[in-house]
Amino acid sequence: MTDLPFPRGVRDLLPNEALFKAETVGKIESVFRAFGFLTISTPKIESLKILKGKSAIGEDEKLIYELKEEELGLRYDQTVSLARYFIMHNNLPLPFKRYAIGEAWRMDEPQHLRYREFTQADVDIIGGERSLCDAEVVATIASALDALDIKYEVLVNSRVLMEDMLDAFGVPEDKHIEVMRIIDKLDKAGSDGVNQMLEKAGMDSEQRLKVVNFVGAKGTNEEKLKYAKDFAKGSGACDELGNMIELVKKYPIKGELKVDFSIVRGIDYYTGMVFEIRAAEEGAPIQSLCGGGRYDKLIENYGGKSIPAVGGTIGVDRVLDLLKFSYSKRYTFAKAFVAYIRKENYDYALSVANKLRENGINTEINLADRNISNQLSYISSMNIEYAVIVGDIEQKEGKVKLRNMVSGDEEVIGLDVLVQKLK
Repeated sequence: MTDLPFPRGVRDLLPNEALFKAETVGKIESVFRAFGFLTISTPKIESLKILKGKSAIGEDEKLIYELKEEELGLRYDQTVSLARYFIMHNNLPLPFKRYAIGEAWRMDEPQHLRYREFTQADVDIIGGERSLCDAEVVATIASALDALDIKYEVLVNSRVLMEDMLDAFGVPEDKHIEVMRIIDKLDKAGSDGVNQMLEKAGMDSEQRLKVVNFVGAKGTNEEKLKYAKDFAKGSGACDELGNMIELVKKYPIKGELKVDFSIVRGIDYYTGMVFEIRAAEEGAPIQSLCGGGRYDKLIENYGGKSIPAVGGTIGVDRVLDLLKFSYSKRYTFAKAFVAYIRKENYDYALSVANKLRENGINTEINLADRNISNQLSYISSMNIEYAVIVGDIEQKEGKVKLRNMVSGDEEVIGLDVLVQKLK
């Protein structure tokens, strides 16, 4: 067979994988709706002027897929689109809570478990009281992972606190963003790698030591925040972060909250609380699953009014890989398959399938020229739970033979009973 070209950093999903993804997204969406988030829809392409807007993606502008002849690009996340949307639709209720689940693209170098096309599940709140909204976003994202039975930990920090700490360490303000981008690479580069990058950024040995020691601080949340307070005297960011943590604890989430000063998030528009949620299961193939934070200046930077905003996103593809979705055995949403002995039984079989579908039961019917043995083999291969078998006798009596494909039990029943059993 001739090799067909296929782009790097993307993937096809087999039926079992696509089904697993659809059900996973459905569970996430149910949680978002339970928290009262509204759904909106924005285009997958945006103006390059929006995508490259002031204080948007920062150093990662080179990762944008551009349609240069039209000055358009594929969205790299859904937050910038939300900012544009909010400005254009200025009669929205406040606080405005919205969720969005869809694809985004980054022209990144493909790596294991890192894709150029990926699905994000976002929640954002524009307006409202800062700490309450921060806690609501973190708790919503965490609750979605609870619904998926994922073990995780929530790592939180504050960009304001980091700014105050860098000031205390004597780092010039015009170096803050560069230093925070370096700190964001700690989990990949390690302390030595970060130290080398800080040296290249022009920091002296004393400053580098203070930064590396600070971001690697150990202890309880209270001990870490006290440690930060001792350096950044007069900063209210420690109290604000501590208050937010206490608010999140009031939600019935299962994951543990931890202060982690290495969490700063790589995108430039964050201005306050930032968080990352990592898998806590031993041997997890990937750690970082979700992230987000506060971005109070993004809407204003695009020409809108000054208004607080916070959001978070679930990396759906990372969640799927963590859950080993490729090993799922379910290939179809169908709960029942209507099989028939002879072609003359087709019309009756179709009426049975229609009745099941009308009652909300996902049903497939034989559409191929094959005998009953091959039909049953197909049902087994698709892991469909029930075979509904129709022959001359069943057709004459207005009944069906129902076979449980797991237990092998069979019974001849009427259509009303069939509906009740499969419901």
